[in-house]
This record gives sequence, structure tokens and C-alpha cells, in this order.
Amino acid sequence: MKRLLYIWVLIVAATFLSCEDRLDTNPSDKVSGTLIFGSADAAKVAVNGIYRAMYMYGWSDNWAHENPGILSLTLVKDLHGEDHVMASQGQGWFFYDYMFAVDSDYSTTSGRQYSQWSLFYTLISQANYIIHATEELISYGSEGIDILAQAYAIRGFSYTCLYEWYCKGNYPQNYTSPGVPVYTDATSAETVGQPRGTVEELFVRINEDFETAVDLFKEADLDANENSNVCIDIYSAYGLWARVAQIQENWDKASEYAVAALAKPGIKRVSTISELGEFNNCKTPSVLWGFVVITDQTSPFGPYLSHMDPEGGYGTVAPQCIDAWLWNAIPDTDLRKTTWWEDPANATYYRYGQLKFRYSDISTYLGDVIYLRAEELLLIAAEAACRKNDYTTARSLLTELGAERNDEYAQELLRRTDSSTYATDTHQTPLTLMDEILFQRRVELWSEGLGRAFDLRRLNLGFDRNYDGTNHPTSALVSLVPGDNRYVTLIPQKELDSNEAMDITDQNPR
Repeated sequence: MKRLLYIWVLIVAATFLSCEDRLDTNPSDKVSGTLIFGSADAAKVAVNGIYRAMYMYGWSDNWAHENPGILSLTLVKDLHGEDHVMASQGQGWFFYDYMFAVDSDYSTTSGRQYSQWSLFYTLISQANYIIHATEELISYGSEGIDILAQAYAIRGFSYTCLYEWYCKGNYPQNYTSPGVPVYTDATSAETVGQPRGTVEELFVRINEDFETAVDLFKEADLDANENSNVCIDIYSAYGLWARVAQIQENWDKASEYAVAALAKPGIKRVSTISELGEFNNCKTPSVLWGFVVITDQTSPFGPYLSHMDPEGGYGTVAPQCIDAWLWNAIPDTDLRKTTWWEDPANATYYRYGQLKFRYSDISTYLGDVIYLRAEELLLIAAEAACRKNDYTTARSLLTELGAERNDEYAQELLRRTDSSTYATDTHQTPLTLMDEILFQRRVELWSEGLGRAFDLRRLNLGFDRNYDGTNHPTSALVSLVPGDNRYVTLIPQKELDSNEAMDITDQNPR
């Protein structure tokens, strides 16, 4: 039998910060079939290793520095839109993604296609090892059940990310299109490769995984005060599940899950600009999930912040910037405009350069990674309300966020008409309430989560970077039409060669 998964293994010798009382502090990125048998502590080591793997860079045979774990998806998918600018090529990392010029890499084990396939199927494989030990974990009581819940949530999240990479967007129109192979058992060299199936079948698995995770979290019933935001708990699981409902346009469920996520004890629904700081502290009061990074897990080259910080190893030569149209569309009274990005008339680093993401200590290259915030869930709930024509609720939720960012937001919001329709021209001034929700997502969630392409794909939108006053470099003046095949990444050739259930006819079109 041919090997399906290309598991990249690194045994971690150094101790690092994990999920406080819930997780051990000396984990491994490798989950073996025997590691988790015998005690809940061993299972904690296993799940700790999965979280560690999520933000380490590598995942390909070469070009490790452009593969900072799940943050690769965030950055690439933000660069796969119109709102994020790379001002120059620098060392080349991410710039070819930005130009949509990486297709030829699919035949290698160094490119984006392979690295992301390798990453998320590795996370799935490791989660499956934990799930394989269900009986043992249940026997450990609440602690073991909680670990099992995390494994299911990790698997559901990983399949969601694979969908964003390798499947068509616009779920209501494309749910019968090809999905990705689904595996629910611990894998080995003898594992039989699975076919792509359909997107609908993939989402059945994703929803079942999140449902199981939530049920298990409820059964474990650990004190909410013990749950850290540096591992998935019931609230962050609901938050990640809300994104799934958003993709499927199941607005009742999107609202339900977003509200459930926001019910986390002690969570602040909207952090102030000061509290958010430079997005490098998981203790920020609105953070639902993030990754605490310590000295021996970072470097000046490779981690996410090395690409984002204007003083980072790569950020100095390839500045990350906001699109000029978007920056100019933000009201001058909005605090985010000149706090998160540089005023082009008075820039220290680069015109329109981003200041949102910075190291907490540039001398040691330290900085936490924030992945899921309450503000995103607030915007999901607002969109769900608007889609259901509950404009009063939608306005109230928008005001909760907007008033914290802009003292004159009430007047801005009054200019929007009650409608769930939205413009197909992404450079049109917001007119409707739905336009406003989508605009706030573009500003508040710039270069976070699943990136700008998440909205472009699910909303079936195109974009054009070539407009009067653009600050996109000439080599990246790309335009995409709704449903453009370039939103979908090619499947790595190694998968087509190694999986008996797939062949060249399963490749994504160009």
C-alpha cells in the first residue's frame, strides 16, 4: 500500500508554554500509537505537540521560512485579495503567492501546495491518534474527555482549512464539487488512500467533528476558569464552528455558535485599541485562541511576525501594507486608521505600512500569535442577523464594535440602508447595512484568521488591484473574477502519485 500522508516529525526537547493547567509543558510534535496509553498526562503531551506544530515554520523540504504553520494560510489568503499589499519582493517569500504565480511549484515538495497539504494532514493524523484512544481517554475522567474534545476540534478545524486551500468557494453553488480526502483513523504506511469526495461530504465530517467536540467539552465540564485561550476550549470551538456555518450560509447556526463563543466567562467582546496593542499578547481580554511563543521557539527569520513586523527579518525588506483604497475609505475619526497602519503622508517605515502586528520584544523576537478574537464573532453574529433581516440586532452589534473604534460611528451607521444585499464591486462605498458589515470585517480582521479570500470566496466576489491611485506594485496588478480558479490551490503532485484513489483527473483546474 502506498503512503498517503507525509508526516513531518520533529521531537521537541525544549520546554514551552502550553495550556496552563490543562496541558503538559514538555510536549512533542510526534504522537506515537503508544505515547497516549497509560495516563492523561501522556495524552496532554500529545495534544500539546499538535498546538506546537500549528505555529512552527517548515512543512516542506525547502523554503521553510515561508511556511509558518497555520499562519501561512492567514497571510497567503490575505494576499489573495485586494486589501493587502506587499510593497516589494524582498527575499521572495509570499510575494509569488501575492502575484498568483506559484502554480509550477505543485510538482515539488517545497512549494505552497505540498507544505499546506502536509501541515493539515499531519495535524489530522495526530488528532486521529488521540481519537483512536477514546476508551482510554474516557477512563481518565474529565481531564481525558477534555483532551479528546480538543482532538475533534483540531480535526474539524484542519479540514476547514483544507477546504479553504483546495476546494471551490461559494458553498451553496459548489457543494457538489470535489472536496478533499477524509481520514478518521490513525494513519500509517499501510493506510489506504481515500478519494476526494464532495465538498458536502467534507462538511458533514467537519460539522460532526465540531458537534462531537462541543458535546465532549460539555461532558468534561472543566471549570471555565481553568480553560486557557492558548488551547481550544468549548468557546473557541464554537467560534471556529461559527466560521463553518458562515461558509455554508446557515445563519441560524452561525448566530447560535457565535453567541455561544461570546458567552465565555471573562471574555471582553470588544477590546480597546490600547488593549489590543500590537497583537502580540494572548492575554488581551477579547482573545479566544492564540499561541504563546517563548524565546527558543522564535527567530528573526521564519515566524509569522518576522514577515509582518516592519523591523522583522523579512518585514524590513518586504513591507506588508494596507491597500490605498481601503485605507482612504476608513474615516479619519477611526482610531484604527493611523494606529494599525502608517499615514502615507507621514510614514516612519513605509507608506500605508502595517503597524498592527509587531514583536513584543524585537531584541528577542518574542510575540504571541493571536488567532481568534471575540470581535470576529461579533461580526459573524451581525452578519447572521442582517441575513435574516433582523436589522435592529445587526445595527446594535455593529455599534458595539464601531463605537469603540470611532467616536462618530453612530453617524456613519445612519448612512447605511437596511438591506442584506451587498455590492459586487469591492471598491464601492458602503451603502447597505450588509456592505457596512463586510467593510468592518475588512478593516477589523485585516490579515487575521482565514484571510480576505475567505470572504471573497464565500461571497462569490472578484477584485481588481489596478485602479487609479493603487499602491499595489506593477507585478501584482492582478484581477480575479467571481469563482476564479486561482482562488483554489493545486493539489501537490506527490499526493496524486502516492494516493491510489486519486489521479491527474482529480487535479484542480486552471
